[in-house]
Amino acid sequence: MKAKMTLESIINKYCGKQYRENYSIGGGLSEGKFASNRHENAKYDDGKLTLGQATQLFKKATNLDVDLIKDVLNYAVPNMEWHHAGKLPKSYGGGMKKTYFLNASEICDCAQNWADYIEKYNLSNQASKNEAEQKRNLESLKLQFLQNNAKKVERVETKPNYFYQTAQEMNGKYGWFDSTYKSYNLAEYYTGWEFANQELLNEFLKIS
Repeated sequence: MKAKMTLESIINKYCGKQYRENYSIGGGLSEGKFASNRHENAKYDDGKLTLGQATQLFKKATNLDVDLIKDVLNYAVPNMEWHHAGKLPKSYGGGMKKTYFLNASEICDCAQNWADYIEKYNLSNQASKNEAEQKRNLESLKLQFLQNNAKKVERVETKPNYFYQTAQEMNGKYGWFDSTYKSYNLAEYYTGWEFANQELLNEFLKIS
């Protein structure tokens, strides 16, 4: 009977396993395949797994959700090796796909420290959610202040006094576009909020 995959069996298989560095291999496509030379080298390296393969390996060992495992692996190995292979659909902009790889050393580290990486990922994920919530609350507070203390001004050529700008645009051949950091021979229009005095504007700018 085939032995059940565990984190310990991953450690036993990959810790100390050799793998090839392929930076010295020339670029370009592998003969007869729509994949780079480096991709083909990594694909047939016994000491490397694609991100998809590694995800399935850790799925068998942990029985966790596939999306969670992939997120944890990406967290644990933020600068994963990647190579071009295959075509992207036109709906995704075309060009070549990227295939990501983990080497034996990275796989070993993930297996040995899996519980810690899960906890670190969860903490990082929660911190990001808290930050996003704080940002939404701050934006709501700012909008409420603007609605109560200022007048909305849209697409005027001259900025009013005591003005908080939210958009800078030009009206071109194909319609309105953001003109920030652009220089064209077109009239520029500003959108934002006009305050009655500098004191109110300063009070708004202090909201953070």
